[in-house]
Amino acid sequence: MRITSATYYKEYAKSVQQLHSDLNTTMQQVETGRKYSAAKEDPLAYYSGKKLDNLYNDADAKDTIISDVKNRLYQQEAGARAIQTDMRTINTNLLKMQNDSSNGQYTTIETYTKDFEQRLQSIANTLNFTYENFYVFGGNDATTVPFTLDPGTVNGDADNPSYTLNFSHKFPGESDTVTTMSMKYTVDQATGDIQLEYDGVRVTRNADDVIIDRQDLTSEQTLDYILRAMEEEGRMSLGYGSLENRETLPDTFTGGLNMLTNLSADGLKALVKSSGEDAAKAEITRQLKQTPIALTSKAIITSTRLINAKSRQTADEREIKDQYTRDIGDVIGKWDACEQRISSCYRELGMKQAFLEDTQSKLGVVKDTLQKQYDDKLGVDQYQAITKMYSQQYAYQAALKVGSNLMQSSLFDFVK
Repeated sequence: MRITSATYYKEYAKSVQQLHSDLNTTMQQVETGRKYSAAKEDPLAYYSGKKLDNLYNDADAKDTIISDVKNRLYQQEAGARAIQTDMRTINTNLLKMQNDSSNGQYTTIETYTKDFEQRLQSIANTLNFTYENFYVFGGNDATTVPFTLDPGTVNGDADNPSYTLNFSHKFPGESDTVTTMSMKYTVDQATGDIQLEYDGVRVTRNADDVIIDRQDLTSEQTLDYILRAMEEEGRMSLGYGSLENRETLPDTFTGGLNMLTNLSADGLKALVKSSGEDAAKAEITRQLKQTPIALTSKAIITSTRLINAKSRQTADEREIKDQYTRDIGDVIGKWDACEQRISSCYRELGMKQAFLEDTQSKLGVVKDTLQKQYDDKLGVDQYQAITKMYSQQYAYQAALKVGSNLMQSSLFDFVK
């Protein structure tokens, strides 16, 4: 009798283990939606499914990245739109201010000048827009605050104000070094021309944020670094283009200087290739003198000179007023072209975003197609799998009850 019971136990244990294993397999199929959990079950189907898995994961990763890039481009669009809004207000006030100067309303001119100062700072602040702690107008540098604006005077002369736009940047491979490129705007009182002076400094810090090296840059060196920064690109593989030909990949980065001048990285590289770096740097300087920051600075500087002359009641007030009329007229004359350059950049950002949305839609189709292929090869019929799972669960529970009865009988017989 004991031998017979041991045989029962052995066969019973095998049956219960098999039922439990089958139940776990079916539950896993219901949970994952896959027919097979190991290559040995069907090697060809399994590895075909792994290939589809990789393709799907690649499309899904690109889909996720595109959503992130679209949000960053949206912030860039918002920045360009904010600058346009400030520019339209400045343009309206420029026209009003020019008329007020003819009527001798100097207090009104002073009020508009104060407004220009605030809007000029607002434009500089807009260039520091962020998306998830990423400075969207910083180019390839996502961590350094890119732009600051410093007002000042030339040699302490109140009649010669200046505005300096500073662009701070960490170049690729120089994570410990910050290069600050300064662009100082003044206005020649005799000719009314905007003067642009370059200056810069490179500061290297150690892990404890202690300065270990400092290098002052010449004007030419600063301009070299400006060109280098404006040539930076952010090519990304987002579902179209070829990694073997990077020019086919979209450039998702737009630096603040690129937006202000409407000079793209591709355009500058083409200019360098066709005419040399000197031509590219000359074009950068020409465009930097026509940015909203440059023209607004000119309006503030020439208005300040007129206000100072009026307050001192100097003999040359008439001459300064003529210069003011000339300079404000020049700013108004160049304003529309300046706003068009910002609008052009805004339009290009919108085109990039629309292109990404189209690509994201295509990736959605690809993912749906891959999912259908996967289901055909490796997918399990959920209805059948659930039905089978419940059937095996009932069988397993029944087996446990049988085991309980066997155990009671065997112990009773053993005592006898």
